[in-house]
Amino acid sequence: MDKFVSTVENHEIPLHPLDTQAAFLNVPYHFFYPNTNQSDDFMPNDVLRDSFYRALERFPILAGYLRSEGTGKTTVVVDRNDLNMPEYLESTSDVLFSELQDAKFHHSSWPNGLSTTGPITVASANGRIKLMNVHVVRLRDNTGVVIFVSMPHYVVDGTGFFSFVELWGKLCTVERTLDNVLMQQTDELEFVFDRDLISRSLPTERKPLGTETVNVYTGFSPLAEWLAWLSPNTRGNVLSKAKFSSNVVSHTFRVPQQSLESLRKKVCVHVDDLELKVDATHVLAALISKMVAQAHKKCEQNDQSAGMISTLVGWVSRAVFGAETSQSLNLLADVRHGLNIADQGYMGNGLIPHNTQCSLSVLETPTDAETLAAATCIVSKIYSNADGPLVASFIDMLLARPSCFTRPMVYLARHPKSLVITNETGFKLYKADFGDGLPEWVCTIPSFVANFIGFLPSPPNSSDIVVNITLKEPVMKHIVSNEFWRDLATIVY
Repeated sequence: MDKFVSTVENHEIPLHPLDTQAAFLNVPYHFFYPNTNQSDDFMPNDVLRDSFYRALERFPILAGYLRSEGTGKTTVVVDRNDLNMPEYLESTSDVLFSELQDAKFHHSSWPNGLSTTGPITVASANGRIKLMNVHVVRLRDNTGVVIFVSMPHYVVDGTGFFSFVELWGKLCTVERTLDNVLMQQTDELEFVFDRDLISRSLPTERKPLGTETVNVYTGFSPLAEWLAWLSPNTRGNVLSKAKFSSNVVSHTFRVPQQSLESLRKKVCVHVDDLELKVDATHVLAALISKMVAQAHKKCEQNDQSAGMISTLVGWVSRAVFGAETSQSLNLLADVRHGLNIADQGYMGNGLIPHNTQCSLSVLETPTDAETLAAATCIVSKIYSNADGPLVASFIDMLLARPSCFTRPMVYLARHPKSLVITNETGFKLYKADFGDGLPEWVCTIPSFVANFIGFLPSPPNSSDIVVNITLKEPVMKHIVSNEFWRDLATIVY
């Protein structure tokens, strides 16, 4: 660690409005490594620790602290004399790696205290928000190692997160093998933290934003304004007590790529716009959108038959907020592609949500290839429209209203049928090799925030898509019993 400190140069990184879009959330993942060869020198702790700080030399932002200037403006300060060092913990466990395998890595089999952060970004015991938390757990009889890593969305998105973990693995391998070729390849990697790259890459053209997106970001909300005014520490404390994860259930499913592609072809038969690019993940997002809408409808029908009190509560809710006739669908897209900077090593947040209102009359219809096509077209049109001019218009809107970053969160909380879907299948979940092979399984924390859907890649040698679905428990019951879904996907846990 002392060597790392000696390399730090004082600097400040004013965060971009894009960094605030999910600033209240962490990016937390677990990496499960088996000691397949039963090696005594398997992922040694001292080398893991030393290479971690060498990787940190390339990511000094993770040793900075947040300085809030109010209403959405935040700066990361990296001060050699006042570093906010990542939390790096090591421990051992009585759990065998085979026990994790037998449980299909279900969280009930995990070592106690494995996850050291939750979904919401909160201050640590010293009163500062850590910009990285790491927990290395060596399993019983050295049968494996589990590494938990968490970083707040203030400083990275999935691209930056997995780039760091992969770099850490490469540097660990170099230290153990003295591989000069790998060392040279690692030295040539470029990581850009300067948020001005986004501004310099914006095109001069602009494209009108969708009405739904503008309404979400510009609609006045006293609660949203208050949350934006709070410091990151106070805001995290408030949100952590808001029970976003109460009565929430998460399930992980595996969707075979071959089955999904077959479904995509059936859907495309009913798509009239022959120029519209329909990706398999678009079909998957549309299917989940329909399933969730159908599940909510069944929950409402069950509530109405449950008794007078439930009926009265529903009536009051509709009288206050109005009856919901649409589902707010928020699809996260990476601006790196729209701005043509995907190859420039940008490590800041590059995700923007594209919001659209999907009519419940469309989503609640029984699912077949034809009705799924109608929902899929909505998704595909959103992604096809996410080019540079649209990104530029979105950023213009954020710059004009720095405090608007909390409005989507408040909007989603008031609309329980809303969904946030993120496609992480292109992220490097299974690229971090510390010298003994790739992880056998990578996953996030057991319960994330409600109405959050994540598409992840499968472990190596498989093209299947892993789908994490987090919903309120009554809604989830209808998802796992949905016949169309059960024919397509298998539940992992």
